[in-house]
Amino acid sequence: MRPSNLALLSLFAACSDYEYAELTKTEVFQQPDDDVSADVLFVIDNSASMAEEQAQLAANFAIFVEALQDSNADFKLGVTTMDPNDGGVLTSPPLTRDTPALGEAFSAAVQVGDDGDRDERGLEMALTALSGANPGFVREGAMLNVVFFSDEDDHSPLALQDYLDALSRLAPNQDFSAHAIVGDLPDGCSSGTAAANAGARYIEATELSGGYLDSICAESYADILSRIGLELAGLADTFPLERLPDPNTLVVWVDEAKMPMREVDGWTYSPGDNAVVFHGRAVPRAGMTVYVEYRVLTGATQAEDDSL
Repeated sequence: MRPSNLALLSLFAACSDYEYAELTKTEVFQQPDDDVSADVLFVIDNSASMAEEQAQLAANFAIFVEALQDSNADFKLGVTTMDPNDGGVLTSPPLTRDTPALGEAFSAAVQVGDDGDRDERGLEMALTALSGANPGFVREGAMLNVVFFSDEDDHSPLALQDYLDALSRLAPNQDFSAHAIVGDLPDGCSSGTAAANAGARYIEATELSGGYLDSICAESYADILSRIGLELAGLADTFPLERLPDPNTLVVWVDEAKMPMREVDGWTYSPGDNAVVFHGRAVPRAGMTVYVEYRVLTGATQAEDDSL
């Protein structure tokens, strides 16, 4: 006997409900809330062409320190120049979360002037600063990070690997990373506020040490400073998904707040990583819970899904 139209409708609705329940997925992530320690040295080019870039670095500092201050990170920040005549000495006492008016103090520290030697030696000054010029800066148990900021390549006399090996030996458990905001390969870059030669040695240093890299000609340094800050704080901004979603169905909450999908202080979906990526001030802080709901993309093959 054929089922009646009503029975067919009921059966269809039941199947649809079952299919919807099967294809709708909610994933839950927990932002780490660990105690971490990090020592960070900024090595700033103070040659004649760097005044505007230093001002922009200072202006973008808030995004860097927010991630650190909103975590349990025990951090220490220092600034030195690339001028060998300065001997790697810090431009101010080390800065910590207890430093009064931390933003203003960092802004003053990184604006190191533009009358330095044109023979910029960032790698040599980093090693000098960390190996003797500033006793006690590198702490036992703290991650060591060096951020190079220059519109020229490095002119230090030794091979790059010699400096990286020496810096790694200074870091507890060789937990060392180099980051760089420098001129682009292969021929440098230019913008309305900057012109730079390619920072080839600094770029290679980031690649070999697993650090972050951005162009000194970028309109803003907020992205790289945010990423460095999040890593030092032990926080994540990228949350890979288990299944392939229909991007139009993605909904994201952090704790009880529904988050906007946008590139500024929101989240976006990265197809290449199959991940939800948070931006700016939307990045979940320590201990927060992230919920991602979506419909599984039914057009994907099982092989594509299993490969994620």
